[in-house]
Amino acid sequence: MGVGLTDSGAEDLVSALSTNPSLTALNLSYNKLGDSGVKLVSAALRNPECKIQRLGLRDVGLTDSGAEDLVSALNTNPSLTDLDLGSNSLTDRSVPALRRLILTLPSLKLIRLWGNPFSETGKKELRSLREPRPGLRVEIV
Repeated sequence: MGVGLTDSGAEDLVSALSTNPSLTALNLSYNKLGDSGVKLVSAALRNPECKIQRLGLRDVGLTDSGAEDLVSALNTNPSLTDLDLGSNSLTDRSVPALRRLILTLPSLKLIRLWGNPFSETGKKELRSLREPRPGLRVEIV
C-alpha cells in the first residue's frame, strides 16, 4: 500500500506476478498507477495461472477507460472474491462494465466502490446488482 509505485514500476510488478502464480492477495492501493499502470496489471491478471482472490486498487487514478481493461481481465479470473476500486474516478460510464463483471464472475463476494463520482442513478443501478447475486456485497455511498 502506498509505496510510490507508478505506471513505469508496474512493468516490474507484472513480471513478478507472472512468475508467482500462487499469489492470492495483491494490494496496490494508494499508488499512482493511473490507467496505464492498471492496464499492465490487468495483463498479468489475464494469465490463466493467476490465482488472485483479493485485489486492492483504491485511489490509484483509475478512470472509466482503465476500468474497461480491468474488467475484461478480471472476467477471466475465476478466483477473485474481493475487489476494492474505491476513491478513483469511476463514473456512470463504467457502470455497464462493472455490471458485466458482477453478473459474470460468480466468485465475487465483495466489491467496494465508495468515493467514486457516480450519479444517484449509477449508484442505484450498482446496488440493484445485489438482487441477482445473493451474498454479494456492493459497497457504495
